[in-house]
Amino acid sequence: MKIAVVGAGAVGGYLSAELARAGHQVSVVARGENLQAIRANGLVLETTIDRFQVQLPASDDPTDFGVQDLVIVTAKTPALADLFQKLGPLLGPQTPVLSAMNGVFWWYSHAFAPNGIAPDTGRLDRDGRLAASLPLERCVGMIIYSANSVVSPGVVRNTTAANRFIIGVPDPTTGPDVEAIAGALDETRFETKATTDIRREMWHKLLRNIASAPIAVLTGATIADIADTPELAEIARAVHREAAAVAEAHGFAGFAEEADTLYRPGTRLRHKPSMLQDLERGRPMEIDTMIAIVQDFARQSGVATPRLDTLLPLVCARAEIAGCYKR
Repeated sequence: MKIAVVGAGAVGGYLSAELARAGHQVSVVARGENLQAIRANGLVLETTIDRFQVQLPASDDPTDFGVQDLVIVTAKTPALADLFQKLGPLLGPQTPVLSAMNGVFWWYSHAFAPNGIAPDTGRLDRDGRLAASLPLERCVGMIIYSANSVVSPGVVRNTTAANRFIIGVPDPTTGPDVEAIAGALDETRFETKATTDIRREMWHKLLRNIASAPIAVLTGATIADIADTPELAEIARAVHREAAAVAEAHGFAGFAEEADTLYRPGTRLRHKPSMLQDLERGRPMEIDTMIAIVQDFARQSGVATPRLDTLLPLVCARAEIAGCYKR
């Protein structure tokens, strides 16, 4: 397949390298030092079992690559509105666009109304640019289970042997054939799974992020540090349960009990959540799509979230001081 990966950072770099290794024709849209390094030296991926390098076409201009069979956008959500407006040259009549995200998709409330009321997601697309730039018929959500970080320009490190990506569409009655997309990617060393309920999968991953990311941002702790510190683990469990109650209000039950098993000592990777990585690198942080939107949903549904309500303004203040977030 001809595949363009837009955003060759941690996740994008991992996917680009593994897809190219599997024989796909991969191009990457990148910028800055990362782009310069990939052009000069190729893209390097360090995994738990090997280290390899791939040579890829790389540019900051999508018009350099032409129409693709598949586009994967791994850029962070604050950059999506501008990026989506530049995807046109990559898109043929049937080209699907996979958005790899850790938070709530901007199209979450499309064809979805728990208890007869569509959730208000206005925070995620305030000026409507996302919806205007990319038709829902092309959209595919992608949930990430893969621990990656950029160790230097053009070099990505993956720290888990189990890498999995789950894909699904806003409305199962329309949109791209996710089973076919998953099948086309099954020769890679990561797993791609299609689902008919991408929102449930979104909540499953989001609960893990919302429980650990605020603590990590405020303390600098890795996920393992949080699990191994009783006081921090208890805060993470409390936030997880609050967010699980919000998910249940939207019809997605069964997540609360995971709080007790996720934060046991000695069970988690010594990996920094992506939000902490963004803070340390001075990049825009995904606070709205990963934390604030859950508080919005809680208030819309009448769910109490006292721990989350305490942590959110602290995280916002920390991010604003660092120049990584603007309310």
